[in-house]
Amino acid sequence: MTIEDLAYAMLTWLSSRTQRDTREPVALSEFVDEDVLIQQAEEAARLLEHRGHVSMLETLGWIGVSITFEGLREADRVCGEQVNHGARFDHALEQLVTQASAAPAGAIQLQSFVATTLFLGGHLDVAVVLRAARFLRDYGLAVLTPAEGHPQTLTLTSDGENCAMSGKKVRKYMSDQSTPTAGPTFIQNVHGGTAAQGFKVTQNVGVQPDQLAGLVRQLRGLAGEVPEQAREEFLQDVEVLEDTEQAPAQRMRAGQRIVAALNAVPALLAAVEGSRAVIETVSQMVSALGG
Repeated sequence: MTIEDLAYAMLTWLSSRTQRDTREPVALSEFVDEDVLIQQAEEAARLLEHRGHVSMLETLGWIGVSITFEGLREADRVCGEQVNHGARFDHALEQLVTQASAAPAGAIQLQSFVATTLFLGGHLDVAVVLRAARFLRDYGLAVLTPAEGHPQTLTLTSDGENCAMSGKKVRKYMSDQSTPTAGPTFIQNVHGGTAAQGFKVTQNVGVQPDQLAGLVRQLRGLAGEVPEQAREEFLQDVEVLEDTEQAPAQRMRAGQRIVAALNAVPALLAAVEGSRAVIETVSQMVSALGG
């Protein structure tokens, strides 16, 4: 745990411990446990004091800290970020790539990563780490071992190493690599005089396998921009759209909901490069699925 992480943890703990009372000093020793030494706690407290988030009182070997009004505001911000799925997911992506790139073999153990990696002083839950790891795998930036079941090791691919060395945020790198220059090519198949508009796939409706895989990766990359209450349904619709064994009508409806969900986030179109092209591609796919 870095001093920065420890400072965030101390600030949120102090806000709760004092019940937001800025007048109550708390003994710094209360924050110390088997994982935190008094010297580390003092260093974190001094960092917070430098930022104006706490006041320190020292007398006869006793060290106390009290939270300031500015500290309360910062604690509220930190708590809000800690429960923000998109922020936690992005942090997991960045740390997985950064830590794997720094490892001698370009690989990290996911169990150790979960145990030691913090976000604003709090641990990342297993679910968000696994989801971020699978996201990197699906985008071709990492390989997970074992390939099936519960992954234990994440190893960067050459593209993942390029991402780490690019200096870009993971999402920005993905967007730059996958922004489509043109939509997929449509074909028209005619059977018995009845025309069926579509893409060339098993059911004559959809996209080429490599195009579909790229589109699905982009959609999963945009999932973090969708409001949290709608995100699970969005990802389920992406899975339906990806499944070429599903009936065209079901995939069409899933595609329509995906387009509606993305269009409901106006800031996404301006902030995330390539998002408009993705929406247009899904819309074209929906039209094809509808015949």
